[in-house]
Formats: sequence, C-alpha cells, structure tokens
Amino acid sequence: MAGFRSGIVCRWSVALRSKPHKDPEHPHQGIVADLPRGTPVEVTGQQGGWLAIKVALQGKTLQGYVSQETVAPTRSDTSKTYYELVPHGDVLVVIKVPAHQRNKARSVLTEAQLQEQLQHHSVPIVSESAMAGYVNSLHHLPAFDRHAAGGFSKAPGSSVPSQNKWRGSLGELSAQHKGPFPQRNLNNSQANHPVFDLRGQFGGLNSVKTSVRAPGSGGDPHSTYLEGMADMLGIRSGKFVRARTLLFPQLPAAEGTALMMEDGYISINADHVESFQAALKDPANYTKKAYSQLADQLLNAKPVRINGATYRTYQTLLHLQQASGTDFTVRTQIERALRDVRQQLANRVRSNGINRQHLVRLLDFRQQVGRANPQMTTAQLRTWLFPELLMAQRYGGGLRGNLASAGISGGRGSMGGAFVSMAFEGGTMLRNPWPSDAGVRLGKVGLAGAASGLTGGVTENLVTGNMGSALARQLTSRGTSSWMASGLGRGVGGATGGGVAAPVFSMAMLALDEQEHSTTDYVATGTRAAVAGTISGALSAGAIGALAGSEVPLLGNAVGFIIGFAGYYIVDALVGDEVEQGIRQSMAR
Repeated sequence: MAGFRSGIVCRWSVALRSKPHKDPEHPHQGIVADLPRGTPVEVTGQQGGWLAIKVALQGKTLQGYVSQETVAPTRSDTSKTYYELVPHGDVLVVIKVPAHQRNKARSVLTEAQLQEQLQHHSVPIVSESAMAGYVNSLHHLPAFDRHAAGGFSKAPGSSVPSQNKWRGSLGELSAQHKGPFPQRNLNNSQANHPVFDLRGQFGGLNSVKTSVRAPGSGGDPHSTYLEGMADMLGIRSGKFVRARTLLFPQLPAAEGTALMMEDGYISINADHVESFQAALKDPANYTKKAYSQLADQLLNAKPVRINGATYRTYQTLLHLQQASGTDFTVRTQIERALRDVRQQLANRVRSNGINRQHLVRLLDFRQQVGRANPQMTTAQLRTWLFPELLMAQRYGGGLRGNLASAGISGGRGSMGGAFVSMAFEGGTMLRNPWPSDAGVRLGKVGLAGAASGLTGGVTENLVTGNMGSALARQLTSRGTSSWMASGLGRGVGGATGGGVAAPVFSMAMLALDEQEHSTTDYVATGTRAAVAGTISGALSAGAIGALAGSEVPLLGNAVGFIIGFAGYYIVDALVGDEVEQGIRQSMAR
C-alpha cells in the first residue's frame, strides 16, 4: 500500500484508468474519467507505481487506477478541518468545526466528505482553476483611461479659456485616477474649489495644472505652474482664505493655514516635472519675482534664525550672504538655508499622469469627434468613446496607437493573470500537505496565468476599441439606449478576450504538467474553456459597459467580476462536460 488510505489529486488533471497500464501508442485507451485537482480519493490497493482507488465523481462512484505521484495523502485527523451541516429553515448551513470540538458536534464531516455530499446532491463547488481561468481575463486598463470619457467636451471651442478649462479637467481626471486608489475630487463638493482640486487618501492637497506651452514658445514656459504654486502657498490671500474656510471650517485660522501650507502640492504635466523642478532648484531664477515670492512664503511660515536674528525673505538672506562683512560660517548657514528652501519648493511638484503630447492628441481627437457627430449629445458620444479607443488615440491612433494600447493592456493582464493564478494555487497548497515541488508548481501556474492574461488583455483591448466601439456608435446613432449600446459594444470585446484567455490558461496548464496529452486533450479542454470564457467575458464586459456612467468605477468592476465569474462557472457546470466529451468523440471517429 502507498502508506495512506485517503488522498487527494494533486495534479491539474489526472486520468483514471481501468487497468494499471498506459499504452504509449494509445494513451487514451482505458480512461474511465478525468479527475480534476482537489478530488478526494480512497486508496484501496497498489500495483507497482499505480494506486487502486475509489472516487465519487458527479454523483457516481468510480474505481480504477492512477499513477502514484498524482495523489497526495490528506492531512491527519488532528490537523483536518471539519464541517457540520445545520438545518436552518429550508436550507442547510455549512459550519466549520475546530478539530478539538468535533466530538461535541452532532454530525461532522471531513472536507472530502463534505465535497462528496455536495457533489452527490449536485450542489456547485467553485474550483480554484475555474476562478483563475476567468479572473485573469478581466479588464486591464490604466485607471485614468477608464475614466477619460467622463471629461468629454463636445465642442471645446477655439478660445483659449475654453481649451484651457477642458485641458485642466482632463489633467484633473488623470491625477485623480493615476494611482491604485482615486483621490477625492474637491470640485464635486464645491464648484471650482479654490486653490486645490483633489484630496489624497492621506490628507494631501493637490492643485492640478496642465499646460501645452512648448519650452521655446517665449516667456517662462512654467508660468502656468508658477501661478498654481503661488495660489497653493497663499500669495493671493483672498483665494487662499476661501479654500481654508471650505477645507477646515472647524479649525482656527492659524491651524487651517498651517495644514494647507504643509500638505499642499502641485501636479503638472508628466513631461514638465523634471524641467520645472530643475527651475525651482536653480538659484539664478530667484532674481525673478515669480520665484522669490514663493520662497518668501515658505520663509514667512518657517523663518530662518542665524546668530539670534530672524530672516523671512529670500533676498534678505541672499544680501547677507553676499555682504563683505559676513564670515564663512554664516555664509555656509545661509547657503544651506537657501538650498533647503529651493528643494522644498521642488519637492512639492508631482506628475498628473499625462503629458503635453497626449493632451494635444486627445484634444484634437475629441474635436474631430464632435464635428463629425453634430447630431449626438455629449452623453451619447460618451457611450461609444470607449476607454480602449481613447487610449489608442492618446498614443497616436491608427496601427501605432492600437499596438501601444494593446501592449499596455496585455502587460497589465500578464501581471494580473500571473498574480491571481499563483494566489489561488498557493491557497490550494495551504489547504493540503505542502508539496515538495511547490515552487515549480507555482511557477508553472504563474506562467500559464501570465500567458492567459497577456492574450486576453491584448485581444479584448483591440476588439473593444475598434469593433466594439463601432458597434456601440451604430446602435447609439439609431436610437438604442446608452446602457444597451455600451453593454453590447463592450460585450463583443469581452467575449473575444474571455474566449481567448480561458483556453490559453487551460491548455498551458496541460502543456506544463508532467503528463502526456494528445491533440484531442488540448482541443477538447481548450474548446470547453473557450465556450465558458466567451460567455462569461461577454457578460462581464457588458455589465461594466452598462455601468460605464457610474461615478463609482470599482462598483462596476465588482459587478462585472461577479456576473462574469458566475457565468463562467455556470456555463462550465451546465455544458462543460458535454462540450468536452463531444469534441473527444468527434475526434475519435
């Protein structure tokens, strides 16, 4: 005997054979059933490297042989998790029972017995493989691009103020959503909130500025940003006081002012951050009022004390440093203080997540769209301007823009697919005896998940941004409701992405395990996953499309995930076996 009576399938998929033998020339001959990972088995004997087992599968008790290394022993009774089925009205509630309390329960079941009971009564069980096969095909758009449609302006106009306002709103959207968690939009609580536009998760106050001025356009190329910093530091006192009153109505004026001075920063075009920081650190610029007054505001809030004297302006310190009677030690202290002030100003500059070139491309694209569709309202235009389409335009449009956009989505999908797959695989290992080849198994699952996420992300991005958006545009122009047009358009991309990602994951796992698999195995397994992945992807993306106008984007993704995963599992549970067996039978003819 193998040394244990009860075990669990530890490989991705194991063939249960009628005899302890596998014919290399006919590898599928004698297969009774395929046992998925996690299936509990009872070991009844052993012949060489084969275990004789008994297993409950889909309400039937089967007997046969499996290769010894494909089954791991279950944990001993002292470490098992036990369950109790407790009647509650018309339902049975599953309660986890600690091992030391199992003798007090009325009727306890091991995990294997619980799974057997659920399978016997056709109660669905969510498997990690099904979860991983779907989750890694979710949407992999950068957060900003997912919300860019909300900043659409049908006709920004030719006047400078209108264009600046439009660009500003787009910059604020980018800054708000460029991190993993969106910042709070202060302009929602107060129209055109004074000074600051966003509030970070940890209290930071963000003033967002965008500019399309080129460095060689005449004058200081950073004038827009200097004005923003002046407002942030309170040089225009009336505006600063209004902002403080709105932000800190409960605090004394001095405390509110101190918080604004301490927590404030400015977010500017991504490609201007380095040059603006360099300008703020350059002492030659502080002969100009626009720079020196910024330093004076910091010094007024935190004066510099040297030899008992207090200094509150940049120029006063500079004159003292240059005076002939100032000794070397004092000059060194002054230089250190001036350098610290300049560095403090530079440290308040951050990226808003979008650069000048992308701003201009999106502006031009939006204007073209507005002129080409004068009959559509702003809300209708937002319906079919999918994030994938906008992201392609952001990177230049055409083939180049589509490739860049698809590459970003594919890269994010690859990382997400690897992480999710390894997380579920690791969770499975923790519930069973830790295998000696855990690292290898995690690496294989991660590779399969990465491949699945990559192909799914690329495919969904390209199809949604082109075919999906075109379909939504046609439906919208014919009077279809916005939620239906968006849902159907996104559903096309989701169906294609899910239909590609799911079989890639399943077939990659077959290729990476240590079992021999025929062409029939790959085709049957891949087709089964493709059917479930296509339907679940369509349902998931369609749900997100229907909620595209929501101001709570995480809710849309959560609903999409729930619907998509439920669709994947239900379709696979209802027709998965029939699809796979039908493919096998048709290829065996």
